[in-house]
Amino acid sequence: MADKPKVNLNSVSDLKNATDDAIQPYMKTLGFKQSNTLTDIRLAIGFTACAIAAATFYYDYTLGWEKTKVYTLYAVIAYFTLNTLLTWWMWWVEGNKVYIGEREGVKVVLESHTDKFSPVYELKVTQTVNGKTNTTTSKNSFSGWFDQLGYFVEKPFMAFLQNSIPAISEPTKKKK
Repeated sequence: MADKPKVNLNSVSDLKNATDDAIQPYMKTLGFKQSNTLTDIRLAIGFTACAIAAATFYYDYTLGWEKTKVYTLYAVIAYFTLNTLLTWWMWWVEGNKVYIGEREGVKVVLESHTDKFSPVYELKVTQTVNGKTNTTTSKNSFSGWFDQLGYFVEKPFMAFLQNSIPAISEPTKKKK
């Protein structure tokens, strides 16, 4: 049981995070290729802001305050702007997206949500096939895939995903 995550059953945040983390490996087994573009952009913005702060510190340390105070002003403005952009990016562009993937021309975007004190996991699935977009929402209690000790149980969660994501269940229906 060491490889299965154990979470505090009284923490909705822990339950949601463990559930979100289980999506990517399962989708990979189904042949979906995850897109990391949103994360890459977030990292680029964050690292750029840190590089500006580090460079400002270095020049101030080596040259002194009097020679760098004008550059420090510009660096502070740039740092503030980049962190404002980063906050906007995380709230408005990424939002609740936990997975973006594609398989054979089918793009799937998964967004998860839970209310603060509610043990219900809500999954919004946006699927794009041949330019047509379809959005569905599924809900289920965390008790559906966590046992009484707080260990994650894969099979019930996979069944929930299979019932929630049309791109997964449609190929299964065609085989029958």
